[in-house]
Amino acid sequence: MTTLDDLLRLHGSLTTVHVERWVARGLLRPTGGADSWTFETIDVARTHLLAELTGDLGLDDETVEMVIDLIDQVHTLRGQLDVIGRAIAEQPAATREAIAAALAKLGER
Repeated sequence: MTTLDDLLRLHGSLTTVHVERWVARGLLRPTGGADSWTFETIDVARTHLLAELTGDLGLDDETVEMVIDLIDQVHTLRGQLDVIGRAIAEQPAATREAIAAALAKLGER
């Protein structure tokens, strides 16, 4: 777990105001009270991305929220596709071949 002070040290250009704003917008989800937040690894990585989007690219808060939402959707979809792929891999060969043929046919459209 990473404390707020640790997070700010990791990202020298960030301030408490940045982090508070991102928490208020739901972009970071620390545990604990506002005076003793701790951040999971995913929030530390997300902080780095948020700093790049706002600082390096100069995106406004609304655009950053949209980008983060799209990234979250992509991650969710990747997870779902992985589950589907594993489920298909467990099927008999004839079923896998039928699925592959159907996908190829749909891809031609």
